[in-house]
Amino acid sequence: MKGKTSIVMLTYNELHLTKKCIDSIKQHTRSDQYELIIVDNASTDGTKAYVRELEDVIFIENEENQGFAKGCNQGAKKATGDSVLFLNNDTMVTENWLSPLREALFASERIGMVGPVSNYVSGPQMVQPSYTDVRELPAFAKDYTAARKGQRTYVHRLVGFCLLVKRELIEEIGLFDERFVYGSFEDDDLCLRSLLKGYQLQIVHDSFVHHHGHATFHANQETNISTFFAENRLRFLDKWGIDLNLMTPHPYFAALLPQEAACVLDVGCGAGATGLELINRQAVDMYGVESDSLKATIAKAYYKEVKEVNVDEYPWSEKEAFFDAVIFSDVLEHVSDPWQIITRAHKSLKPGGVIICCLPNMMHAEVLLPLMTGDFTYQEVGILDRTHMRFFTPKTMRALFPDHLFDRVIEQQINVPIDQNVQLFFDEVARVGESLGFQTKALSDQVTLYQLLIVARTKGGASSG
Repeated sequence: MKGKTSIVMLTYNELHLTKKCIDSIKQHTRSDQYELIIVDNASTDGTKAYVRELEDVIFIENEENQGFAKGCNQGAKKATGDSVLFLNNDTMVTENWLSPLREALFASERIGMVGPVSNYVSGPQMVQPSYTDVRELPAFAKDYTAARKGQRTYVHRLVGFCLLVKRELIEEIGLFDERFVYGSFEDDDLCLRSLLKGYQLQIVHDSFVHHHGHATFHANQETNISTFFAENRLRFLDKWGIDLNLMTPHPYFAALLPQEAACVLDVGCGAGATGLELINRQAVDMYGVESDSLKATIAKAYYKEVKEVNVDEYPWSEKEAFFDAVIFSDVLEHVSDPWQIITRAHKSLKPGGVIICCLPNMMHAEVLLPLMTGDFTYQEVGILDRTHMRFFTPKTMRALFPDHLFDRVIEQQINVPIDQNVQLFFDEVARVGESLGFQTKALSDQVTLYQLLIVARTKGGASSG
């Protein structure tokens, strides 16, 4: 692939690691593929003298430590390539590392940033290596990447230890936000700004980069990584009000969705984490409903359509017999008329389509025991979330899906254990109730049921598998 990548490397001491990183670049990258820009943040261990002697390197020397974001920005402003790769100096690249990254980046106009997998990184870019010595690294990386040629994963977040970014994206959204001093969350911020402009992010599984991890922090005795992380996290939350690390898919929905489902409505989709998991698993067009504007805009980077409305405002009539599946993720308890919503959703499903929903159980001891003592206090989270408008028991959950419209094909319980004495109390209540002729036999089990997952298929449809 033609084109040149500008590699921007920030250094602060740790000369031995910088040498290994640069040597690996020279060994595994064609000279016409890249330019190297090194920004030194006032090293005192001979790094500056070493870099000055290198040929074909653009070198920027800072008299004071400017931090990660500002230093990287200095380097990126000198870049002339069609892409900029921010690379930590405590990394070692491996055979054929750059070409797959570039191929992924330029495979689509919608892709704005990509990153490799590594032995030391947070999130899904992390893989478990079999090597214990860097001398074993080349063989491992060659075998690992060969077995995953062309494999890509869409994500909401990439880590800045090795981050390849399109020049046009930088020109559109800008560089790292320099309020995130020294390091951490400047990459999250760049990722979020990219998503909000409609760009997509990918992990490239056939590119492996070894990472020693936090070498710059360890080299600077005046820095405390935990303190900087906490402070920058607060800066990020203050700026955006959202944590990319908390944008996770529903833990059960992907396994319950039929793999042949090609058109799915995700009601209450949030930032689209569940849909992203489905997109990575199967060929599917995701549609979403989300009232939070920021989350809806993030989801739009991957979803075919996202309506920024409340659930009861969704134009169901425009999508009659349209979807293979409709997902309600912790939604129906928040609307005034969930029965009407289910009826409308039924009309939007193709024959044999399914509804997948998750509902909290009012019978759990977390609610039932305080209720028996006269306490029904709303909480910030949980079954008594103050935004909940409707409350359900297993019986009334099932009643949402009337027999003349649906077959309930799957019920899956999510149980949360309770204190042993509380369990004994409800066991006794159930026993006494039965002895008096009340239907309390199921009470002992219901007080540990926190949520119920239901998969309901439209009547007369084919099996959901």
